[in-house]
Amino acid sequence: MHHYRYYINRHILAGLLLVVFSNPSDSNDDTLAFTESYFYDDLPIVLSASRLSQAQSDTPTAMTVIDKKMIQASAALNLPDLLRLVPGFTVGFFSGTSATVTYHGHADEYARDMQVLIDGRSIYDPLFGGIPWTEIYLSLDEILRIEVIRGPNAAAYGSNSYAGVINIVTEHPADLPGTMLSATTGYERTRYVEAAFADSVGKLDYRISTSYKEGEGFDNRDDSSRAKWLKFDSDYNIDIDNSIRTTVGVAYGNYDEGLPSLLQQERELDNQYNYQFIEWNRVLSEKNKISLQFYHNYYSVDDLILTPSLSEQIESLDDLQGFDESVRADLFAATLSGGLYNFDAFLNALNLTDSPMLFSYIGLKSHRYDLEFEHTSEPVKDLRIAWGIGARHDRGESFWLLQDDNPISRDLYRLFLNAEWYATPKTVINAGAMLEKFEGKDHVFSPRLGINYHLSNSSTLRISGSRAFRMPTIYEDNAHLSLYLGSREDEFNTWIISTEKLDPQQIERVEVGYFGNFTDYGINFDVCLFHEEYSNIIDQYIHFDITDPDRGITDVIALEVLNQLNRLYQRGAFTYTNFGEVEINGIEFEIDFRPTNRDLIFMGFSYLDISGNELKRIKDGIASFRENAEEKIPKRTFSLIASHSFDDGFTASGAYYFTDEMEWPGEGDAVPNFSRLDLKLNKHFDISGHSIDVSLILQNLHNENLDFYHNERIDADNVWERRIYLQGKASF
Repeated sequence: MHHYRYYINRHILAGLLLVVFSNPSDSNDDTLAFTESYFYDDLPIVLSASRLSQAQSDTPTAMTVIDKKMIQASAALNLPDLLRLVPGFTVGFFSGTSATVTYHGHADEYARDMQVLIDGRSIYDPLFGGIPWTEIYLSLDEILRIEVIRGPNAAAYGSNSYAGVINIVTEHPADLPGTMLSATTGYERTRYVEAAFADSVGKLDYRISTSYKEGEGFDNRDDSSRAKWLKFDSDYNIDIDNSIRTTVGVAYGNYDEGLPSLLQQERELDNQYNYQFIEWNRVLSEKNKISLQFYHNYYSVDDLILTPSLSEQIESLDDLQGFDESVRADLFAATLSGGLYNFDAFLNALNLTDSPMLFSYIGLKSHRYDLEFEHTSEPVKDLRIAWGIGARHDRGESFWLLQDDNPISRDLYRLFLNAEWYATPKTVINAGAMLEKFEGKDHVFSPRLGINYHLSNSSTLRISGSRAFRMPTIYEDNAHLSLYLGSREDEFNTWIISTEKLDPQQIERVEVGYFGNFTDYGINFDVCLFHEEYSNIIDQYIHFDITDPDRGITDVIALEVLNQLNRLYQRGAFTYTNFGEVEINGIEFEIDFRPTNRDLIFMGFSYLDISGNELKRIKDGIASFRENAEEKIPKRTFSLIASHSFDDGFTASGAYYFTDEMEWPGEGDAVPNFSRLDLKLNKHFDISGHSIDVSLILQNLHNENLDFYHNERIDADNVWERRIYLQGKASF
């Protein structure tokens, strides 16, 4: 995908808009009276909807654009918090630094249905799925804008662009010359420092940046973190028609993880993340361009859970606390065996050792290699086309998750085409499709068709339909997570195991929308009515009939005692299947109001009517179902941000976010509605040509909120308290 910075000088844009908006039948001073505030900033042309640069009124799908003014006005300190602004988006922090971000629910800790791009590079993890938000080093200051496609966009970006696409467009190194220093401190010993330097040498523009962040996360959780990043971006202009863009980055982090329970031990994770990206762009003619890009992502998590020994586990059981510690293990063995065994006989009969258990939920290594060619052209007047081909190699490695020391790989080949046709001066037709072939899977075809009709220069109706797929991850296809006794050679209890060949899950969406761009009043307005059908959903359920590993026991009594012991950890195993179906009817709207260059008000709202079912369990060959899709998806979300800049360099802004009650899937819990009020006060100084900003940031001012975990048994709720931060930035 091309990533040129499509900006139009405000004076040229004013002239173009006067021509476009004028009509011989209604041309008058009122029609052409644009407010000057509309032109204070260069206006970006969105790129993400169809891989073609388009005015937002021409795009075939609902979009939210978070630009630099909104980023600066928000009190967000990280990317997930910033995405709370988007209608229909749900953000959950399952630890102090680790977040999941999803559109219309369907996500546990790892939102596998969302495509996230940074300047064209996907950051989706191929093994586990989801986005490693913690490892993404991207200063909010270097983001130019975030384009969010609300709804499936596989026609442009392939499978996993299932629920939506987040395309983060960063500043060009030449646009941020000089040195930038930033420091943030506050809640729970948060310390965040950044430094960046950008310059030009001949035909090369470059920027190098680094940062360090530490903090203690939620107050009643052991989830502190320490992380450091280093990144280099460059753009080399070979000549007027050719350029090469590169970016490389590396991140290291130590994260405290877990809960105070036997199978969620509190521990420290060691994470590593690095990537390399290179893109060649060539301009063949004014409307004819090609690009070739390659990137590699590497992600690893070093994690191992080591429980107390078997006897120590038994001695800690609540039901045995009234007995002397020296007899608890024998009493447990006798109770389980009907008085036949003491603890030593119990170990011998069940072929066990008095050892700790070993396992890991997230220890992994993954690689993604991706190569893509794209050609953008205008073969005839009023018709623009972006087509291309690509290939990808994904590789995942984890004994603890896959019970395999050898990497498991998957190759992908894709062909795509997106076209924009001005059928009439008022009618725009967007058509696109992606054909993909995954190794070991049937090919999938993801089409989209959209028609935009310009009712006037400021009003556009939009109708579109699309289909997209989400491929099962390497983990979902090959999961084998077990508890091991003493060593990884002794598999004791099967926890999660894949038992069938999974097909991709599917979504079909039809939407009718209206986009209004009222420049006289500084208002952009978008409203969207939609119907979504999710089918073949990849879902996890408990299968009680899956047996635990054979320990070579033939004695009937010993086998029954072993089964009872296993049930104390888990009876059966979790597995994956294609079963769930969900229908969503909804309405979303957003208003962006900027009456002057000093003021900003943005509001977003989503309301969903949800129905669906899922497989709950299989026991003794009998399947049980539940119709609770509406519990896992919040019915309403609301966001509001407002900002005003004063004459003396002060800017005051506030943000409010609301999410209805919901039940987080996976390891998450049912949580009440989430409402958060943030405030930010910024003072800007210009001292001897140097730019200095000092900000006071207040988050979650009005009440405590529960987020993702709400487990009263182990007292490990994620509780958002009032947070205060002080931030200073200097550019010179």
